[in-house]
Amino acid sequence: MVFQERASRDRGVIQDNRLMELHLYPGNRCNRDCDFCTVFGSPKGWYHDYTSDHLDAVLRTVILHDLGAVKFYGGEPTLNADNVIWAIAYLRDHGFTGAIVIYSNGIQADRLLAILTSDPLGKTTASLNYSIATGDGAPQMPLTSLHKLEAYETAHPGAIAIGHPDIVDSGRGIDPFTGQESRPKASHQCPHCYPVLKTDGTVHACPFAVENPAPHFQLGDLSSDPEAIAQNFRAFFTWLEQVHEPYAIEHNLPACTVCGSHLDDLPTPQFLEPAASGTP
Repeated sequence: MVFQERASRDRGVIQDNRLMELHLYPGNRCNRDCDFCTVFGSPKGWYHDYTSDHLDAVLRTVILHDLGAVKFYGGEPTLNADNVIWAIAYLRDHGFTGAIVIYSNGIQADRLLAILTSDPLGKTTASLNYSIATGDGAPQMPLTSLHKLEAYETAHPGAIAIGHPDIVDSGRGIDPFTGQESRPKASHQCPHCYPVLKTDGTVHACPFAVENPAPHFQLGDLSSDPEAIAQNFRAFFTWLEQVHEPYAIEHNLPACTVCGSHLDDLPTPQFLEPAASGTP
């Protein structure tokens, strides 16, 4: 397989109250129904289009220059490829020049490639689900799709990466997951991902636990001032280090298990009251 694992970037970077990365989540509707899915993805899942209100919030929140990154996931982004293509064009037309990443199962390869090639800056890349790309722990994607994506990556090195193989005990979790014995397990320490703007209008602290409505994850909404979002994100990291990780170590639990099953035992982070941005 020609795909390489995507290199991790620095965690928790904030410049002038802008986040280095932001995930975009339109819902968990998917063309697969995997036992290990962290967001409970399924064909019966929910979905809402990205709108200019969502993308204007992105443009207020993320670093706009080359250091910034916007990551589309779900669910499966290729199910609504036209809306994703429109969203990429909107971000580019309004000054975002950073990286764009599409997290996809790759099954609808033609749609995924149409998304990648739509970017006028040529800086949109894809990251494939490890299990579905390899068949390790899940039915593999159709070989016709795999071969199209491999051919594109061969012609455009670095355009399509493969996700990490780690087990993440979140969402539906790992049972029954046939690849469990041969795959790395999560540690006590949260991976410290960047937050998520959902198309229901909320800003959630964790892309893995995005379907968890607990107050521990609520950073704000579309009307929140970007400075409040940034400060709440810092407060969430402080909570992870001072409350969450010590609890995980004391009870010998993976980080995601704490969030999935033990949040009632933990106080919420010390968030600010999000202030209205005043931006329509």
